[in-house]
Amino acid sequence: MTPRASLHTLHNMGKSQAWTLLVALALLVFGCAKKQPSDSEKSAPPSVKSAIVHAYIADIAAMNPVLVNESNMREMCNLIFPRLMVETLDTAVGIIGYAPSMAKRWTVAPDNKSVTFSLRNDVKWTDGKPVTARDWKFTYRLYMDTTIASVRQNFVTDNFLKEPSGEVNLDKAIDIPNDTTIVVKFDKPTSEDAMLKYCNLWFLSEEVWKNYDAKTFRSDERNFVPEKIVGCGPYKVEKWERNKELVLVANKACNLPRPPKIERFIMRVIPEYATRLTALKTGEVDVLQGVTPEDAEKIRKENEAIIVKEVGYNVFSFAGWMNIDNDLYNKEKKIKPHPLFGSKKVRQALTHAINRQEMIEGLLKGYGRIGVADVTPVCKWAVNTELAPRAYNPELAKKLLAEDGWKIGNDGILEKNGRKFKFKLYLNSGNKIRAAYSVIIQKNLKDVGIDCELTQVESADFSKRLAKREFEAFINAFIVSPPDVDPSETRLSDLAATPYNLTGFQNKRVDELIGLAKAELKTINTAKYWKEYATIIHEEQPETIIAWATPLVGASKRIKNVSVSPLGTFDSLIDWEL
Repeated sequence: MTPRASLHTLHNMGKSQAWTLLVALALLVFGCAKKQPSDSEKSAPPSVKSAIVHAYIADIAAMNPVLVNESNMREMCNLIFPRLMVETLDTAVGIIGYAPSMAKRWTVAPDNKSVTFSLRNDVKWTDGKPVTARDWKFTYRLYMDTTIASVRQNFVTDNFLKEPSGEVNLDKAIDIPNDTTIVVKFDKPTSEDAMLKYCNLWFLSEEVWKNYDAKTFRSDERNFVPEKIVGCGPYKVEKWERNKELVLVANKACNLPRPPKIERFIMRVIPEYATRLTALKTGEVDVLQGVTPEDAEKIRKENEAIIVKEVGYNVFSFAGWMNIDNDLYNKEKKIKPHPLFGSKKVRQALTHAINRQEMIEGLLKGYGRIGVADVTPVCKWAVNTELAPRAYNPELAKKLLAEDGWKIGNDGILEKNGRKFKFKLYLNSGNKIRAAYSVIIQKNLKDVGIDCELTQVESADFSKRLAKREFEAFINAFIVSPPDVDPSETRLSDLAATPYNLTGFQNKRVDELIGLAKAELKTINTAKYWKEYATIIHEEQPETIIAWATPLVGASKRIKNVSVSPLGTFDSLIDWEL
């Protein structure tokens, strides 16, 4: 599964994004050849007139797919770097499929322990060098490098052919008999869908990166200096002012699959949601991701030049409770239940104490549904329809807390063994919906005797501290894009190998279910495992899943062929046009 933070973690909605354009919207949408240009059109730089501008809450960490840890970074890398295949989605059941891209075709061995890819021989990097099988294998060596510590390291280390010692020897696991053939060997029989997923990570030019230092890989200038960022996708980096503006320009030589119709794609860093929204309404922004449901309704009524589209139910927002003593783990790598949230009764009580329906009706305006487990509703085949959401029930919450030994103190706050039930709830700044969630959570928890202090942290710092498991409690969201069920990156008990297990969740049966599902040779046959998995998550409540929601995207009608889906907001960007 793509990290639910793809991962990374979402910064707004999940992760809010916006597009900015410095041209008068009305004339661009409704103008014709006979009309004279407006003053704003006359003054707009030529480079902007043929561009759409994407305004985002924060800059991406690096332009390097090995380092991708959040959705916007994933989508930017997807525009620049190659993959073997293109993902497709069967919307009727919600299963991911694959179509040719760099790989013309592939063949799975009868024993389901290897797959052979036949590559194109006519694709070139932007520096003119040919793209070959060697580039792919070289990049997979980077993915598995423990010093680089890619969040997709487990794609290789958990699945590719292993030595008796349990380590993957990439030279034995991957054969490249020539520049257009890749043979990948797996450690045990693996379903074709899983094989293709693990082999379909973006890759880099070996020629550009062959002399790298793993210790300085993340800060290497080849991640940031435009002329040193070499790809072969529909766009290439033209300019990058860190924390201000990233400009992508069409790669006219692209044949993977073709050059885009829009000349420039500009991302500007605009931390405040209100500023991004105003820019959309005034025409400075073409596309705004993470439009709040309330604002979406207003836009539909008041802004005829803007269309609002639903991506699909692939984002779940949640209040995360640290299941383990995170301070002890960070210092000594020891697992011990968290003094406040280590008990499942407490976590169940927290969920019953929070009025999630109020959030969906009041904040999401119906563009969401209460979360039962972290199996996306898009994957209809895997959803456990027998599970009912835990209802808002403050009295039941109080009963569960009392059963766990918590008693009301003289100040009205619960206490146990001399410790008050008091904590800080962290959220990233500049996120309107999460801020509203936090106020409701704070009020609801106060009603059952819990003191919750709200603390906002700047988005970039929030992500870093979240990844280090520094917060006892936090509000976050994962985007499951492309939609997938496998929670290996968010639930496995081995925290060193599971970077997105943000709450430190531990459950041996969940580990077993993930292993059993991976052993199946047909995706549809794994449904029974994911339904049992959902039952465990429903019982354990490692976090309170507030809602599964559909991201809302506002787009200027001057852009034609705008299409968004759970595969990604910009998945079909090459077909958009002005």
